[in-house]
Amino acid sequence: MLVFKFGGASVKSAEAVKNIVEILKRYKKENIVVVVSAMGKTTNAIERIIENYAAGKREALMQEYDALKSYHLEVVEG
Repeated sequence: MLVFKFGGASVKSAEAVKNIVEILKRYKKENIVVVVSAMGKTTNAIERIIENYAAGKREALMQEYDALKSYHLEVVEG
C-alpha cells in the first residue's frame, strides 16, 4: 500500500490539484491512500476568522470568510 499526503502548496491552485491527479494516475494498479489537508494558507485564514469572531469583529470576520470562500471556489472552478 502506498500513502500520499498532499496539502499546502501542493493543493494551492487548480493547476496544483491537476498535478496531483497526474501523479496519482501513475499508480492506478496500486492500492493507495490519499490524504489531503488544508490548501495553501487555509489554516492561517481559519485562525484569523476565529480570532475576529472571538474579538467580536464581524466585518473583519466576514472579509476573511469571503476571501477564503472565494479562494476555494476559484480552485474548484479551475
